[in-house]
Amino acid sequence: MKKLFIFSGSFFLLVLVFLGVYNFAFRNNVSNPIADPMKKAASEKEKGASEAAAEPRSVAFQQIIGESVFQPVAGENSLFYYSKRDSALKEATLDGKEVTVRVPRIPGVPTRIIWSPNRLQALLQIKADGGDLWHLADLRNQTVVPFKKEMSRMAWTSLGDRILYQFTDPGTRERSLNIASPDGSNWRKIADLGQKDHFIASVPRSSLVAFWTKTDGREESALETITINGDGRQTILSPRFGADFLWSPDSRRLLVQSVTEKGGNTLTLGLTDESGAGYHNLFAPTLALKAAWSKDSDTFYYALPNAFPAEAVMPNDYFGQPITTTDTLWKMNVRTGKKERLVPLEEMKEAFDVTDIFLAPTETDLFFVDRTSGRLYRITL
Repeated sequence: MKKLFIFSGSFFLLVLVFLGVYNFAFRNNVSNPIADPMKKAASEKEKGASEAAAEPRSVAFQQIIGESVFQPVAGENSLFYYSKRDSALKEATLDGKEVTVRVPRIPGVPTRIIWSPNRLQALLQIKADGGDLWHLADLRNQTVVPFKKEMSRMAWTSLGDRILYQFTDPGTRERSLNIASPDGSNWRKIADLGQKDHFIASVPRSSLVAFWTKTDGREESALETITINGDGRQTILSPRFGADFLWSPDSRRLLVQSVTEKGGNTLTLGLTDESGAGYHNLFAPTLALKAAWSKDSDTFYYALPNAFPAEAVMPNDYFGQPITTTDTLWKMNVRTGKKERLVPLEEMKEAFDVTDIFLAPTETDLFFVDRTSGRLYRITL
């Protein structure tokens, strides 16, 4: 009995010694993330990131460029965009695998980019002290030249050989619609606009210029056109609240964005012919900037946002607050009215706020930027 007690006591003492050594060694082991609180937190963060990366993603969407981009467009065989990371204008292959810097070191942060039809030049509105200032960027000689501060709301003519812009007289604050060479020389006034701020767009495949007062959900805006020679000014669409417009490539059709009531949040997208006649509601409540026409002008592709907050004023608050949307992707044939979802709902495993939507030159792929992340995505049609 005495031997059994001695044996049990010795065994118990040995266990205590082992546990003490084990606890001391592992508690002070700097390579053990559980023993080190900071390493434990880092380990848990890494685990969380790994689990997030393992979350299912839709195979329908392919990220093209490995950086945040701004206002990309398609050229004949490539993509052109502004790189937020490098503050440069770049060109990339359609698959994003080969990237070339075309204009390095843009002097400021662009808030608007209007690419020329041949993609060799771009009009850049750059945020600067005292307001935004427009510049001409030339990809051929890598130059960026500022325009006069009185010049705003720029656009290219349909041929891309000249620029259109709004000029504000610094003394009277009266505005006018003007045309000039791309460098701002050889300018000529086309029309007086009064004191209200106007948006400007060239009408595709024509010598017409379209203009309307700045899009605002609390203000009515009528659509007017005039030739680049200053002839034939006419109002082709009656005033609407929150109006914005998107011409078809053949200029025979026009998408019309508006809101159903002053200061409301319910968007409508309608369709008219080139004269503004035959308007009808397409029942696709989205923004004109979330739509893109096919080359044959029979189909347009669009992102359909979820419901906007009840107190929102559209489209003002989409940009001003800003409001973030979760969009689904569709296309519509305007001849037949047939709508078709591009990506099945069960495959929409990621949330996108779609902007800068455009088709590949072959129209086999649709590109868009997620406004939240600034990443460029592609889906195969």
